[in-house]
Formats: sequence, C-alpha cells, structure tokens
Amino acid sequence: MSRPGVLLDRDGTIIADYGYIGSVDRVEFLDGAIEAIAALNRAQLPVVVVTNQAGVARGYFDLDDVHQVHKHMIEEMARQGAHVDLWLFCPYHPDGTVETFARTSADRKPGPGMALAAAEALGLDLTASWVVGDSACDVGLARAVGARPLHVGPVDFPAVDVLSFAGLAGAAQHIVEHHARNGSNERPSFPAWQYADCGTFGTAYAVDFARAFGTIETTQLAEAADLLNEAHDRGATVFACGNGGSASIANHLQCDHVKGVRTGTDLAARVFSLSTNVELFSAIANDIGYDAVFEYQLQSLARPGDVLIAISSSGRSPNIVRALEWAKGHGMDTIALTGFSGGPARELASVSMHVRSDNYGIIEDAHQACMHLLAQYVRQSRMTPDAVTATTF
Repeated sequence: MSRPGVLLDRDGTIIADYGYIGSVDRVEFLDGAIEAIAALNRAQLPVVVVTNQAGVARGYFDLDDVHQVHKHMIEEMARQGAHVDLWLFCPYHPDGTVETFARTSADRKPGPGMALAAAEALGLDLTASWVVGDSACDVGLARAVGARPLHVGPVDFPAVDVLSFAGLAGAAQHIVEHHARNGSNERPSFPAWQYADCGTFGTAYAVDFARAFGTIETTQLAEAADLLNEAHDRGATVFACGNGGSASIANHLQCDHVKGVRTGTDLAARVFSLSTNVELFSAIANDIGYDAVFEYQLQSLARPGDVLIAISSSGRSPNIVRALEWAKGHGMDTIALTGFSGGPARELASVSMHVRSDNYGIIEDAHQACMHLLAQYVRQSRMTPDAVTATTF
C-alpha cells in the first residue's frame, strides 16, 4: 500500500438518491459531480465507487441491472473527461428476500470489505485516503479503515471531526488542495479520532498495522537473519536490549532463540537479554546511571564478533544509543528495531528494521512480529524440508 485514493459513495453523492436505483432511466447526476471526479482524475488520485446495493437482495433489481447503471454512468462521465478507476458494490442485506443475497457481509458499508478490496486492487494506503458520502455508513467506513471521512449533503454531519460540503464539488476541491499541499506521503496519525466501539477500532488498527509492517524493508530482514545465522554458526553470543515494552520483546527474543529455535534443530544458541536481570540492571542504574545499563553489561560480557539487537520505538533512548555506539566500536554487528523517525539507532546499526509509524502499540507489535519471524526463519533454516512441513511453529 503506497498511495492515497478517494472512495466515493454513489447514490446521494454522485447521482441523486431516489431510492433503489436499478435502471438507467432513473440515473440523474448531481450538479458538479462529474466535474469533481474529473478534478480528482487530473490530480492523479485513484477514484473508487463503493456503494451498497441492497435492492439486489430485496429483489427490486438484479446484478445485471447494477452493471447496466454503472455502464451508463461510465459513458456519461467519459463524455466530460472523467472516469472511475474501480466500481465496487455490495448486493447483500440480512433482511433480503432473494436467498442468494440474504445475509450479512463485511462488504456492506460501514463494513470495511469494499475499501480493503480497493486497497488491494489499486495499491492504496487507506490511512492516507478519503471516503466521501452522504450518510453515516460512509463515515463509518472511513472510521473502520482509518481513512478521512468527508460528508456531502444539505445538512452538516453532526460529528465535529467530519468536514461537510454541499456537494461533491466542494469535497473534491478540498481533497485536491490538501493533496497538492501535502503530497502523497502525508497521513494522519492513528487514531486520528475517537472510535465509538472497539470492533471498528480493531479493524482500523489492523489496517494501520498491516501498512506499517509493510514499510519494513525485506532486504533488512534478510540481512538480519543472515547475521543471526552466521553468529550461531560461529558460536557467537547474541545480546538483546530494550526499555519498557521493548524490554519484553528483548526478553521474549531470548526465549524464542534459546528454547524455540533449539526445538527440532541441533542449535544451542547463545542469546541473552540485557533487560532481564533486575538486580544487576538496577545496581548499574543506581550507582552509575540509567544511560549505562546496557553498555556496562556489554563491557563485561561481549566479545568481538558478537551481535547486539537493540529495540527502541523512538531510536533515541540514550542507553540504546550508547550500547550501539559501544558495540560498533568493539567489533560487534548490530541490528536495530526502530519506529517514528528511527533516531540515532537507525543510523548506527549495521542492519535497521525500521517501522514507519508513530503509534507505539503498532511499532511494538511490528517489532514483536520481527522477533518471531526471525526466530522461526532461523529455526526452519536448520531443519529438513520434511521436518518443517510436519512441525507446528
């Protein structure tokens, strides 16, 4: 996912909403709607129509009727130099009378299905995208996937964090101007607003996590795995460190390598967390200073050829930076897991697995996933193909 897009409702946003529009003769474009879509096209923003079409489930018209309406709209828009990149609709409704379509569906707005399908098809970053519509379900869709909601219609939307416009023309102008000012890389922090229930929050969290995890460079993952395997091959020691939630990841890393990787392999890994010994840790912090808690341990325990894995969401923690600097100056390879801007840790490390996010939970979840996948990769690389297939990881 890499670029923003615009997800448009159909009835009440692009064409007049006369209720269950299933025939071409009932299609009436709203004033300025086609010109608005053309403006989005000129700004090189992908445009997707996402529309609930419960009329199919209720037996008012069938799938072919929906396609004919969209075909007609495509032809009319083309005459004025506008186009939609993807047309998506949900024909399902739990109260439907047509058995095939009488069910609930995650595609039905405010469910996230159509937005997720659009992101997959067009490579959209939903957290940098807009959802424009005339109803609460359109705003709900935006909430569900972390997109920006814009409301159109004669009456402003009641939520103070949702901008309202009289029609699609105003909304499109806002989008184009915002895009011109900020470019495609700007996106709101997650969460950008308050969610009414944990279900929609969870869906949006999962979307933002997937986006954030996708920013980790796979080449860096591969290099980190090679460093670990080579360290294990030569009997070197791997040290891990972190503060707070990152400390728990460092401790978990020791468990996964010393116990998990050994299961089913011939590897007895030498892996230690510098965050786990509270007696030593607190003595160094109390007598010397918290900035020295990892560096001081390395001075006694580490040798050239060993590896340090430093985990820090900000990449700026002084004790993490000092540990990386010491390790770099004493013949150790280093791996950093960072977030936000990456800080000095990202630049100091031999290998940097950087997560582009500014949400601590999402960054730590991504770091935890990196920790797991590295351990599992090392483990499977030391097993036979048949053993890998037969083993539960």
